[in-house]
Amino acid sequence: MKFRLQKKMIKSISVFLIGAFIIFGLFGCGSKSGFGDAAGRGMEGKCGDNITWKYERSKKTLTITGTGEMVTTDRFMWSDFKIDKLVISEGITSIAADAFYSNYNLNCELVLPESLERIGEFAFYGCEGITGKLTIPDNVEVVGDYAFTRCSGISGLTLSKSLKYIGVETFNGMSGLTGPVVFPDGLETIERSAFHECASLTGDLVLPDSITSLGDYAFNGCGFDGTLTLSKGLTEIPISAFSYCEKLHGDLKIPEGVTSIGNNAFTGDGFDGTLTLPESLTYIGYNSLSCKGFKGELIIPDSVTMIESSAFFGCEGFTSLKLPKDIKCIREDAFMHCKGMSGELKLPSSVVVIGNSAFSSTGFSGELVLPDGLESIGYGSFSGCTNITSIAGFPDTLKHIKKYAFGGCTSLSGDLIIPDGVTFVGEHAFGNCSKLTGVTFGKDICSIGESAFAGCDELSSVTFTGDIPDYYGPDEDYPSFPEGCKVNAPTTAVKLSDTWKANMKKPVPGGNGTSGDDSMKEEPYYWTMALTGFDYDGGGYLADVTLLFDDEKIKVSINGREMASVPYFADKNAYSEEDQVVLTDGFFCRGGWVTELKYEYGFGNDDQLYATMIKEDGSSEEVVFHTASEECLYLDLDER
Repeated sequence: MKFRLQKKMIKSISVFLIGAFIIFGLFGCGSKSGFGDAAGRGMEGKCGDNITWKYERSKKTLTITGTGEMVTTDRFMWSDFKIDKLVISEGITSIAADAFYSNYNLNCELVLPESLERIGEFAFYGCEGITGKLTIPDNVEVVGDYAFTRCSGISGLTLSKSLKYIGVETFNGMSGLTGPVVFPDGLETIERSAFHECASLTGDLVLPDSITSLGDYAFNGCGFDGTLTLSKGLTEIPISAFSYCEKLHGDLKIPEGVTSIGNNAFTGDGFDGTLTLPESLTYIGYNSLSCKGFKGELIIPDSVTMIESSAFFGCEGFTSLKLPKDIKCIREDAFMHCKGMSGELKLPSSVVVIGNSAFSSTGFSGELVLPDGLESIGYGSFSGCTNITSIAGFPDTLKHIKKYAFGGCTSLSGDLIIPDGVTFVGEHAFGNCSKLTGVTFGKDICSIGESAFAGCDELSSVTFTGDIPDYYGPDEDYPSFPEGCKVNAPTTAVKLSDTWKANMKKPVPGGNGTSGDDSMKEEPYYWTMALTGFDYDGGGYLADVTLLFDDEKIKVSINGREMASVPYFADKNAYSEEDQVVLTDGFFCRGGWVTELKYEYGFGNDDQLYATMIKEDGSSEEVVFHTASEECLYLDLDER
């Protein structure tokens, strides 16, 4: 009898345990939200003072009812629920932040109640299964940051008529979003990357005048295939705001009141009409208007004080150019490959520097008139300008003509007169200018680069009026002048290269004698990323001098030839980067000796080394070495 009772109890306990396991499997021990697991049946709870929710597993339905603002107790409250139907009742005024964050099992159309006023940040972030068209109800004023990011299944979008704010990346990556989007009057702010890479959008892009703030990358990579109308309330076009909207076409008119066009703002867009820039504009950013299809005149208003590098790179359709009257510097690549620009190029008298490749491969023709105050013609400034026939004299203020400056100007003909003051003509500077017949150099020329006049087949003679500069002779690789070209110089002229070599062997005036201090031989931390392995072209009259920091030595080259190699020692105890100093026993650097270099990070990604050079007569002069073109040295600090 006792045995039977024990057996019966064991059986009852087994049944109980099996039942418990079944219940546990069905309902779990609670979810992250505290209301049970998504696998449970008939789960429910509160999500606001007057709001309740209920989940029916069998129907995969989540119903949210009540009034007022939604509040979630957990960032991922419903994120792992399998939902084929979502019902949000009238009376609810907000969708809580993170409510459905990354719910990949939310597979239905999203119908929002008319009572809704706000959609919180990350509310539907990454809900790729939402389908159909999304309508933001007309009472909604704010759609928060990342609210619908990567909701790639949504196929259309209607915005609230009361909308004032679209957050950061709100609709970013909605690749399935098609058709036009109407932005309501009253909208004030579209934040960074709000519609980034919504590549299937079509129609016109019209921004109402109520918009006063637009974020970087706001419409980058969008598929709009109509025209663009910008808000009159904008004061700046931010970085990459409309870049690579390749199907936008027609005219582009920048509204009056805009002062700045940011880097890459319209690069790669498909505009095929005219460009109108406002009188309020002062700044045109890097690569900002690089659009191949622009047509007609390019008129840059006189209010513009800065045109950044590559601003109009590759704009083949412009037919002419009018530059601002007070512009000091034409930055590198600014108008490169603007092949349609024809006629004479008129440079304002204010221009001091023509940057590297600034007008390379443009279609300007006839005589080139250079401004009287010009100091530098950069690397490849006019290379490939095959229609320029003559240069109306180089100005007396000119200091150097850098490599490839006029390379490939095949129509350039006649004689050239290089004025006093020019110290350096770079390699290939006039390469393949096959119609040049003669060149006369001023008395200050110091060096002429390799192949500087290679391919100038009609150049029969050159004349030096002062001492003989360092140049590549006919017995060297890549001679400066074509074969058979006669070199003329005064009988009293000396070879500057011999003078330089002699000076390198002299003791350095005021040498600091630190070469025996082994404690200073560590690799300077501020060179490791910025300078090691990079060539440094000097600014001003030292344009032919290069410094290379390598193997704890400074290698000094003049006109492409290594002339000296000296140890250097870093002052690693300097208070700030701007005060950091590199000490050497000194090296000769064409014209004088350098004993220390002060480092400064310059403008336009240009690291600069400032030095005091002691000249042979005992006087001193400040010189600058740098990584980029010396354009930056001529720009006022308030323009940077």
